[in-house]
Amino acid sequence: MTSADRPGDARDAAEANPGAAISLIGVSKVFEVRRGHSVTALEGFDLRVGDGEFVALIGPSGCGKSTALRLIAGLDVPNAGTVLNFAEPPHKLVKAGGIGMAFQDHALMPWLSVRSNVGLPFRIRGEAVDRDKVNELIELVGLTGFEKARPKHLSGGMRQRVSIARALALNPTVLLLDEPFGALDAVTRRALNLELQHLWSRLKITTVLVTHSVEEAMLLSDRVAVMSQRPGRVILEREAPFPRPRYKDVSQSAEFKALHDELIDALDSQ
Repeated sequence: MTSADRPGDARDAAEANPGAAISLIGVSKVFEVRRGHSVTALEGFDLRVGDGEFVALIGPSGCGKSTALRLIAGLDVPNAGTVLNFAEPPHKLVKAGGIGMAFQDHALMPWLSVRSNVGLPFRIRGEAVDRDKVNELIELVGLTGFEKARPKHLSGGMRQRVSIARALALNPTVLLLDEPFGALDAVTRRALNLELQHLWSRLKITTVLVTHSVEEAMLLSDRVAVMSQRPGRVILEREAPFPRPRYKDVSQSAEFKALHDELIDALDSQ
């Protein structure tokens, strides 16, 4: 039993982190890869995300970034430590439809149209599709006119827009993004970075982004957390103090370059 399963411990953790939308405290996660052999993905992992804050996680491949997201989403449970979303165990927010997720693999249903893919979370929950909400989200991600198109007729960037719209369908209070633009070309990726900024600025959803791109992390987030080699833990956190919206010229500033170099040094020092 983890501390999140013990009401007293979870309550103590919540009281120790007032105002945190997401709290991972002293978290460890071990995976058994085969009988008698295990891998410790996270150990002593601490991360707190404020309500309405955008935090980016960067770190070496295999350091446990995606594992941290899965714990927040309630898809995995820690072997030790506490994971809380708004002072409650993750499964409670999941049950309420309060978590939206988008991945590098858009995972769209190929036989469904854009409109039907965006409306899929309603059907999964056994609810009537809110057509007005679906249409609003399609417009929000810039896909008006493509409502009837199937994924095979869309570009990679358009598919990711559908994926993000689908993640927002149930009005989540937490948005989790696992390398959503990692498979896209550089030009499309920069364009979607800008679009995601505008989208987040409108909605102000508590967001955690996993990315391998230091520049992407700095352009999108309020705060960047650097993780160590496996077993992953947070070794450095830095604010991204650049005014929004952040255009390409921000990355040319001396302040941006200094922070970029510090983050790269933290990654290279491991």
